[in-house]
Amino acid sequence: MIVRYLIFPLILFASSHAAWAEPHLIGQEHSAQAGFDIIEITTGLNTPWGLAFLPNGDALVTQRSGGLVRVNLQSGEKAEIPGAPVPLVLHQGGLLDIALSPAFNTDHLIYFSYAAGSRKSNHTAIARGRFDGEEIVELEVVFRANTTKKRGGSHFGSRLVFGRDGMLYASIGEGFSYMKEAQNLASHFGSIIRIHPDGRVPDDNPFVGRDDAAPEIYSYGHRNPQGMTLHPQTGILWEHEHGPMGGDEINIINAGENYGWPKATFGIDYTGGVISDYTERPGMTSPLLHWTPSIAPSGMAFYTGDQFPQWQGDIFAGALAGQHLRRVKFRGTKVIAQEKLLEGLEARIRDVRNGPDGALYILTNGDGGKLLKLQPIRK
Repeated sequence: MIVRYLIFPLILFASSHAAWAEPHLIGQEHSAQAGFDIIEITTGLNTPWGLAFLPNGDALVTQRSGGLVRVNLQSGEKAEIPGAPVPLVLHQGGLLDIALSPAFNTDHLIYFSYAAGSRKSNHTAIARGRFDGEEIVELEVVFRANTTKKRGGSHFGSRLVFGRDGMLYASIGEGFSYMKEAQNLASHFGSIIRIHPDGRVPDDNPFVGRDDAAPEIYSYGHRNPQGMTLHPQTGILWEHEHGPMGGDEINIINAGENYGWPKATFGIDYTGGVISDYTERPGMTSPLLHWTPSIAPSGMAFYTGDQFPQWQGDIFAGALAGQHLRRVKFRGTKVIAQEKLLEGLEARIRDVRNGPDGALYILTNGDGGKLLKLQPIRK
């Protein structure tokens, strides 16, 4: 397969570094298919990780070091929202993703994924609480991964997506040092789980009734999935995950399937050693696309807005190691083009989402993280 890379230079303009300022233009870029303004909505976020939009258009941002922030997209003003889960903050662990209930207008529930436990015994957890307009109240844990033997602060996952079936899907990392457990159906390591919003196990999950399997598991054989989204036409779950050195993947997720890690991979160990002699194996599902060398993908969205008709249906993924926004155009399940955007920002991109106004919103990683908006060039 020949993949085209169409890369255009970024022209940056001077911007204020004040602690708070109204949204303002920081640059313009002309991509292969669309020109866009880069608007800085706000800055000074403390390692932002997940992004969701309230019905009034305000944004909610999780910070990995802890704490939930509400951002007014018109003014850029930030406000702390008390009551989010208090996470274990350890290396990659902390407060991670956020998702609004599909019935948010009536139940006002917000879901969080986060690292929990201690340095020597930790896991990924999911909690939900009711947003009363000022704080999160009635917080309750609805899921805890059964990975409590996990030590250290690596590979928690973790993205949250509500399917069209009303179920909550969540990605769980394989803990880095526990890669073989991704093939163990009794363990949540390296899996995507599917649960009812209150944490109950659906009767039609693929491994329900098996004594050797955790019933929440929907798919397994994953490494560290940090991007999930629904295909806008089919409603099927798509996912991307970090490989080691090489072998980052985009996959279509189907019930009960094994995605191969670590028995089949395009990546090699960080030491340069071989993890597997196989890139594919019978009974294991191969990726639609792999990135070798790695881009370290985080955050994932199909573009579905109306501001960029040229991008309709394209996948956008943040790149941490690659420090860019990756656009991937598919025809069915075949990659027909890729493009690197926002390279001139030299920023690690943690999350990407469709906004309620049809624009594309980006979170940059690290201390002083930013919420950015991509919109058509305003003349």
